[in-house]
Amino acid sequence: MAPTAAQPPALAVLTQNIRYHDQGTRPGQADHWPERAPVLARLLGEADADVVGLQEVLASQIPVVDEVLGGTHLRLGIGREGGGRGEHNLLLLRRDRFELLDWDQFWLSEQPSLIGSLGWDGHCPRIAVWARMQDRLTGEELVLAVTHLDHAGETAREQGAALLAERLLAEAGESPVVLMGDFNAEGGASRAWQVLDDAGLADVHDSAAEHLGEDIGTFPDYGEPEAGGVRIDWILARGLVAEQYAARVPMLEGRAASDHATVTARLRPAVR
Repeated sequence: MAPTAAQPPALAVLTQNIRYHDQGTRPGQADHWPERAPVLARLLGEADADVVGLQEVLASQIPVVDEVLGGTHLRLGIGREGGGRGEHNLLLLRRDRFELLDWDQFWLSEQPSLIGSLGWDGHCPRIAVWARMQDRLTGEELVLAVTHLDHAGETAREQGAALLAERLLAEAGESPVVLMGDFNAEGGASRAWQVLDDAGLADVHDSAAEHLGEDIGTFPDYGEPEAGGVRIDWILARGLVAEQYAARVPMLEGRAASDHATVTARLRPAVR
């Protein structure tokens, strides 16, 4: 359906933990990056998303992302150890739709500006990348962000969520916000989720008018996705209408791109 004056253009959003490149795998194994890379490339190309958030990206994997999206999307984010070192959260934004106004990266810790800082009871440094953009199609500003919460520390997840809410909402003011990523916590049933929900960042899984496909857990770990399973990968939004939500595991010749599902949403600015 073409947008009308009363219906602003939709925003296609995708989040994917791509699973880091483990040098110790062998051909034929489900986790072998050289055999997963073509699956990731195809899903990123076919998704045609305006906003893409990727987690667990190592420097060796960035060329695959750039090959597909480098010509159309601006890429933001550095390694969590600084520069190209360590895992990246990447925020990729369609150039012909958005104008970049500002962006930054911070660490989910008591010292958010300190590169490589470890927060609370976290197992490793965790980061968030955000950007303030102007949507050329609507003229409106919005804040877009990607993160990856700690897998081991419950306090680190809860405090990291609180820091995310504080930082992103302060940056956004009254503008819409989209936060996506791997939260390593159960959607709808964890302290991290509750902190963000209380801050006004609604889970698109719950607020979307339509679900496409089966409602699956988002960490199948290369196995069969579980209907009604735990969702640790989320897209959260404030100030936007959620039209569609989907979680799926794209396959190519029997192989998945990652141990995580791909989560997508279609959002639309609220009519004012």
